[in-house]
Amino acid sequence: MREPTTSEHALDLVAAVRAIAPVLRRGADDADREGRLTPETTRALRNAALFRLGVPQGLGGLEAPVRPGLEAIAEIALACPSSAWVVMTSYMAQQISASFGEEARADLWGDGPDVPMCGVFSSVGVHAEPVEAGLVVSGRWSWASGCHYAEWAVLGVPLFKPDDGGSYRGLALVRVRDLTIEATWDMAGMRGTGSDTLVADKVFIPYHRLRSFSDVAVGTSFAKEPLYRVPPGSMTLTSMGPLLGAARAILRLTMEAVEDGKPMAMSLHRRLADSPSGQIALADAATLIDSAYLLLVRSAESVDAAASTDVTPGLLGRARIRMDAGHASTCLLEAVRLLLTVSGASSFSRAKAIQRYWRDLETAARHPTLNPGLAREMYGRALVGDQQPVSPMV
Repeated sequence: MREPTTSEHALDLVAAVRAIAPVLRRGADDADREGRLTPETTRALRNAALFRLGVPQGLGGLEAPVRPGLEAIAEIALACPSSAWVVMTSYMAQQISASFGEEARADLWGDGPDVPMCGVFSSVGVHAEPVEAGLVVSGRWSWASGCHYAEWAVLGVPLFKPDDGGSYRGLALVRVRDLTIEATWDMAGMRGTGSDTLVADKVFIPYHRLRSFSDVAVGTSFAKEPLYRVPPGSMTLTSMGPLLGAARAILRLTMEAVEDGKPMAMSLHRRLADSPSGQIALADAATLIDSAYLLLVRSAESVDAAASTDVTPGLLGRARIRMDAGHASTCLLEAVRLLLTVSGASSFSRAKAIQRYWRDLETAARHPTLNPGLAREMYGRALVGDQQPVSPMV
């Protein structure tokens, strides 16, 4: 039987998201107010198989390549950016976890593929003690997006060198039920992600659920499937999905107001649609959103193509992927600035959905993996052949 193409896979996922979009949209304001997704929303995401995006097909998952994953996440964000961020986090955590080996895969997905995940890579302040069969870990991991719905977490931990007792960065797969959650998430945007703090108090982690961060970061994998050979630096492309969907939603809401005959205050134009400056702003905003999408698709398709041929792109290729994401973020922020100027101050009414999308976009765009300044530094160094690293995730 012929395998579906990447574009066909993306269309199938987008169709699945559109089927549940009314549920996600209905719960978005409650999620923003309560600081976590509603039970109805999480149930809809699970029933649409969106919590198996990154799970191996051999274990019942979708094993979605990067471009279909990006397209699905952007479509979720059209209805609810917080839901999109939670699904994106789970997808990335699953993609990393599947590289740990067969025993770890069985722990995670032996009972079924619908296993939401979360992850925090930092190991600052985390204490680990080596024992006979693994590590005993205590610590705190802040900004754990989706932790209230996750069953497993990928967490940064220190690992130890057997020869001199020195430590190095590692990642651990930990059951969320073995952790506690401390309420610390109170942000202006992306409130529904419930990105609170995970806390471990002497939690045991067996060796088969531990990996070196540096091995994961360069795409070294025990897995044979292409998806699990993609370096996490390139997987950060999917972090742009929530931003892309939020910008598209703001464009849609702005166009609805314009098409409904919204007047242009303090002018002699009868309608906003009649204003040349408004028309130009709409054209610029739509083109910026299209430009961001085209950059992201270019990079996503290059990542999928390289993974399918078991080729890890060189530093220049990986840096360009980070640059594409950073520049796409800049394009979307500028597009939304133009759109909100067209819409006017009324857009910032707490009763309007457009201001929630704006808050979500502005918050998500400040995630460290989407820092456009750092991306420019990575790409500029790579262009001149400077191999000095500026980030562990290129």
